[in-house]
Amino acid sequence: MSNFWWFVIGMLALVSILLRNNLLFLLSLFMLLVGGVALLWTRTCLTAVSYRRRIGAHYLFYGEETDLAIEVINAKPLPLAWLRAEDEMPAKLELDATPLATSHLTGRARLVNLMSLRWYERVTRRYRLRGARRGVWRFGPVEIISGDIFGFGVKREVVENVETVVVYPKLVPLTVLGLPALRPFGDLHMPRRLSEDPLRLTGAREYVIGDSFRHIHWKATAHRQALQTKVFEPSATLPLSIFLNINTFEQRYEGIDTELQEYAICAAASIARWTWENGHPVGLYVNSIAQPGAQRISIRPSSEPDQLLQILEALAQVVNQGRWPIETILQTEAQHLPYGASVVVVTATANAQLRHTCMELRRREMGVTLVTLGEKVGSLGLPGIRQHHIGGREEWDELASLDLA
Repeated sequence: MSNFWWFVIGMLALVSILLRNNLLFLLSLFMLLVGGVALLWTRTCLTAVSYRRRIGAHYLFYGEETDLAIEVINAKPLPLAWLRAEDEMPAKLELDATPLATSHLTGRARLVNLMSLRWYERVTRRYRLRGARRGVWRFGPVEIISGDIFGFGVKREVVENVETVVVYPKLVPLTVLGLPALRPFGDLHMPRRLSEDPLRLTGAREYVIGDSFRHIHWKATAHRQALQTKVFEPSATLPLSIFLNINTFEQRYEGIDTELQEYAICAAASIARWTWENGHPVGLYVNSIAQPGAQRISIRPSSEPDQLLQILEALAQVVNQGRWPIETILQTEAQHLPYGASVVVVTATANAQLRHTCMELRRREMGVTLVTLGEKVGSLGLPGIRQHHIGGREEWDELASLDLA
């Protein structure tokens, strides 16, 4: 109750005493009693009230569903005539036909639950959450609102119950992207020139331009007084490194085409899955950062069991603005790739510098594949480099409407 009502009650009691009116005095006592109960109720209504959010899975594949349970507990002998819980959640995730209230924050919505609780009662509401958009999505905080039974007072409390859900990018077969089903990136099992296994050192040879400085054999160099490079035992399979250009235009002021961006991320994720499922080491490099962490995405090729999930999580976290030109990332990271490795570049743009960099990698006898999207382009005049164009917005719209496992 506001100070005005307490003033009214006091004045009414004073008038009843001056007029010696028993009826007014009893009325003032009744109003004082109601006000005291309302004040006590308002102050203690959220005491021993807890709000819990239980999410069945915090990592979802695109289109996958999981359980979302909201649990409110009133652990005290005082009942609550009404309680309103407003849970902040991402507006782009789907919640089984449950309408969400708007939020003052961009891209956010509120899941509102209105209920009444008896003493020592637990109320649970269950929903189905669907990962309809790639990304890292934050749930919370929660604002709990309650008050007295008369509606005179309201108490609010913010619970910093924050959780995240990661939705991986959409994965499709390579044939759906328009890539050939057989050897889309060349032969990754090369009979004559195999990749080198850095764990199996067999000797040393003279250093040649293009060799990685990480593989210089310093003891042999000191002994022979000339730079020597380590020689490794060949491995059975070649690693494949995916370079994703997150930018969709040459210049930043031109903006971002979010549809082409999602298409490029989907293509990179699908290529990574195909490579990993076929038993080849796979890595990922992106000219952008991942949030949270603000670290550039640089995942070295590996065939570890969790390598694919690590790549998918990085693609889910990637921000929509590239900080570096993709050709700069290619030049930097290619120095650490083994001799004869395969490189796949997924990009919506292919300027002269990128084409020159790809040719430089090809001269180092790396297998280079250029996967372009967006506007149809003719032959880029890159001998020895495979080029696949997977379409633009129309193809992505059709792909996004598909419900694939």
